[in-house]
Amino acid sequence: MSELRIAFVVGVFPLVSETFIIDQIADLDERGIHVDIYSFDRGDEAFVSERYLEHDMGSRVRYLDYPISKLARAGAVVPKALRLLRRDRAAFVRAVNVRRYGRDALALKLLYWTEPFTGRDYDVVHCHFGTVAREFVRVREAAGITGELLTTFYGVDVSKVFLDHPPDFYDRLKEACSLYFVMSEDMKRRVVAHGFPGDQVRVHPVSVEVAEYPFRQREVGQGEELRLVAVGRFVEKKGFDDLLRALAVVKDRASRPVTCSIVGGGPLELDLRELHSSLELDGMVRFEGYLPVEKLIDHLGDKHVLVQPSKTASNGDME
Repeated sequence: MSELRIAFVVGVFPLVSETFIIDQIADLDERGIHVDIYSFDRGDEAFVSERYLEHDMGSRVRYLDYPISKLARAGAVVPKALRLLRRDRAAFVRAVNVRRYGRDALALKLLYWTEPFTGRDYDVVHCHFGTVAREFVRVREAAGITGELLTTFYGVDVSKVFLDHPPDFYDRLKEACSLYFVMSEDMKRRVVAHGFPGDQVRVHPVSVEVAEYPFRQREVGQGEELRLVAVGRFVEKKGFDDLLRALAVVKDRASRPVTCSIVGGGPLELDLRELHSSLELDGMVRFEGYLPVEKLIDHLGDKHVLVQPSKTASNGDME
């Protein structure tokens, strides 16, 4: 039997907040299934998990680089166009088909995206996030990839997207994709309500390797401080602002000392630090920054409670 050919297509790689993608690639590697990695944008290797390094993912990822500057784009397109013509003339013609692909072809974006895929075909292409899959549908057509397309939705791509874009936003994806994974039954209901075929939508939440999180009996002794921990990206839907306000109430009412360690980072970090200061939570709440997953597991070891707030953001983004 021939080896299964699989590709992952992601928006940014690597991302410390998307360790689950690294884990999926490593898990498949360890089962003898090689994964080719494609990313639309370059991430940051700071704080990534050890598995990223162990599986040499940095040298395996192909970036679908697309220079924003018209001058840089024009200067770099010639060798890419020549490679594409040499490998697959039909793919080149499709990638510059302005009538079908409009501005993406005219601005050479589709040519840049297609060139890394030429000469390669896959049994399965797994796109992470619906917005990534929507972009990839055109690349798949232009490159002539014949394998099945699979999409995993994670949250913002089936919440805020439905508010910001017209109903036909995902129409081409609906035609091209064979299977969709979602994180919960509620997410499945929302996806199906927006026209995705229910028999192709499977609830398959992101998981963790339980054995890597050793069980420890938690007990709070008489007079001992209660140690909380929260982990996540600093975006509105994660509810860290609500957590800080709740901790300000706890500070005044708790019958024992309480501390909270917050692990993560993101666009709202400055706002959260200012809120932390205004609520006078110094000494109670500590911002730890990002941690590699291995150090995070150790960090959880002496904590009593994991606090994980969540809410619908003002722009409609939700889990």
